Amino acid sequence: MNILDINLLKSIWLNNIKRTSILIFVIFVSATFPAQMAFAAVTEGCGLFDISLECDLSGWMKLFLGDLAIAASLALFLHFLAHRTQSKLEKIIEAEEELRNRRKDYAVMQLKSLFNSVLYTLGSINKHIIHYNTEYRTQTNEDKKIWLRGILLSEIRAEEAKMGRILLSARNTLIASNDVLNPEMNQQISGTITFLVEVSKNEHQDGTLDYPKYNICKNKIKFLSEIFSSYSFDTHSFANTEKFSQDFPKDSANSSQSTRTKLTLGELKHD
Repeated sequence: MNILDINLLKSIWLNNIKRTSILIFVIFVSATFPAQMAFAAVTEGCGLFDISLECDLSGWMKLFLGDLAIAASLALFLHFLAHRTQSKLEKIIEAEEELRNRRKDYAVMQLKSLFNSVLYTLGSINKHIIHYNTEYRTQTNEDKKIWLRGILLSEIRAEEAKMGRILLSARNTLIASNDVLNPEMNQQISGTITFLVEVSKNEHQDGTLDYPKYNICKNKIKFLSEIFSSYSFDTHSFANTEKFSQDFPKDSANSSQSTRTKLTLGELKHD
């Protein structure tokens, strides 16, 4: 049960109690009013509203002192029930809100840590590729070149597999927290993960390697890290939400473009 459902239930419950109380009171007064009018006579020498041992209570005084007192007691009892129910609902709402904030705090902290790990692994892959190309170009011994090629490619594949596992963890965290994060942020983080998964090393005809759009990947991760760093654990909100909304458009032209952000498109123009 989410916060909206609880608020709706609370509103419906309070409205039902109010309507029931008013209906009971109206029925009660309507049912007793004819009888009070019929016995409205008082003892001779006593006023209509006199209260003493020598005077019988008039019908109107019985109405005020008896029926209305009972009605007031009933109203107070119903008010007590409504107040107790409202207190329980407020406690449930507070507990749900606290749980939601704790889940949001954990999701932001976890995603920030995972993307920092992705950034570090991405840099490691790029360094391995640069080292591989240097060794491959400068090595003249073919046997040693083949040996180095096998070792360095294994290291690169290991780093790629590591980054794949980190991105899988990030996607699982995002799925588990999609109800506490902003929908735009959910969409764009998911698109960034998809973009990173689809990028891999390329091998040229001369045997060298390159990592396409390395700078774009790095900038996208750094931008997300900046957004995560702006999160306040006191207010449970992002300080750079407006900046995020401006740089990450809501609409995508098609499904293939949904994984690209405005930042990425700007970088692609210079690629």
